[in-house]
Amino acid sequence: MSAGPAGCGSAPHRFAHYFIICGLDNETGLEPDALAALYQWLEADRQGREPEAVAAGENFDQSPLKRTFKSKVLAHYPENIECNPFDQDAVNMLCMPKGLSFCTQRDSLAPRFHSFLITREDGSRIYGFVHTFYEEVTSTQIRSAMQTLHQMHHAEQHTSPNNCPSSSSSSSSSSSSMDSLASTSDEVESPSQTGVQGGCSGSGYDAERDTLYVSKAICLITPMPFMHACRRFLSQLHRAVVSHQPPPLPLESYVYNVLYEVPLPPPGRSLKFHGVYEPILCQRPGPNELPLADFPLGEAFQLLGAENLVQLFTCILLEMQVLLYSQDYQRLMVVAEGITTLLFPFQWQHVYVPILPASLLHFLDAPVPYLMGLQSKEGTDRSKLELPQEANLCFVDIDNHCIELPEDFPQFPNKAEFIQELSEVLLHYGLSPEAASLHLHPPPLRLP
Repeated sequence: MSAGPAGCGSAPHRFAHYFIICGLDNETGLEPDALAALYQWLEADRQGREPEAVAAGENFDQSPLKRTFKSKVLAHYPENIECNPFDQDAVNMLCMPKGLSFCTQRDSLAPRFHSFLITREDGSRIYGFVHTFYEEVTSTQIRSAMQTLHQMHHAEQHTSPNNCPSSSSSSSSSSSSMDSLASTSDEVESPSQTGVQGGCSGSGYDAERDTLYVSKAICLITPMPFMHACRRFLSQLHRAVVSHQPPPLPLESYVYNVLYEVPLPPPGRSLKFHGVYEPILCQRPGPNELPLADFPLGEAFQLLGAENLVQLFTCILLEMQVLLYSQDYQRLMVVAEGITTLLFPFQWQHVYVPILPASLLHFLDAPVPYLMGLQSKEGTDRSKLELPQEANLCFVDIDNHCIELPEDFPQFPNKAEFIQELSEVLLHYGLSPEAASLHLHPPPLRLP
């Protein structure tokens, strides 16, 4: 799959166009995510519950640690590029799709990585690579606000007949299908957040005894999908931020270098540039080579298995509606980029949104071929999802390694023989042709 032209002037020749920081704005404080509140209201109305019980932006039935709050673009460099104007709303929505996530020292604080792409009006694509981590909340105002929200949640738990009594650190473990479509995979809820089955959760926040953390994201926007290079750069940068030892140079110098001094590799050439702790290498295919495919194709086969991937490939060739479904945003990108890469020398010319933000769910009603991805929530029941035009939809459940095909689906010619040959190739490279269970999030890169 070939990337489109990056733009004009000097920007197309740069490795990266933007460096972005998204997170909590201490000046505006905790702002409820109005979009998430709207979906909770709609879901309550659909299920016959009183929608008024779900107040706009303030659902006291739900633990504050599991609610969604607005994230903001805190900084981006440079300010703007003429050929690739900075879209603050789109970038913020895709860097932190569910907004801010809060947790305490009892939860997993491991950083997460995911990628996304934005298709512009001319059909060209720009790629985003995001490293999300947790940092301690030092603002007294934010900690006090979170404590107040927990007290209100505690009072609601005791007054509602549908909730079991618990301590002030109780949290609701309920989830809905609409909430599952709007939730994020940047950080999967830990067992301490989801609670014990059949009882109330024991997690919560006490300002006197707990340390409060909030998610923060650093991102690179690039004209080409150099996923591994961007992941290594962001990982090293984060390591330098949290390290007790100062990096060899000020952090700003590394950001300036990758934005202004690192060029795009010429076709057919490799490029090495400086990370914070070790060099970073990337390579661009030549004109007579296969196009750049930096997303791991072997992982796509591991996630779905050879037979399911052939079925998905058939749907793509027939230009059907395809919906990918997973808890993990990076899995959505891996499968979407993998299947479109396999189309070469053809290209997918229709709607292509590997990560569909909650605000764009109406795209699923489009009567046109599409390839889109939705993020699910852990424990969501597939049968409760109400999707449009299911009879004509290819639904790919990545986490459960299964695929639901449209009605009257034609079989790939010589399918059995083709899968057998494909399986032999996979085995030759040490990959199983059967779907395998992978960790939801790959372990973070280990750097020397």
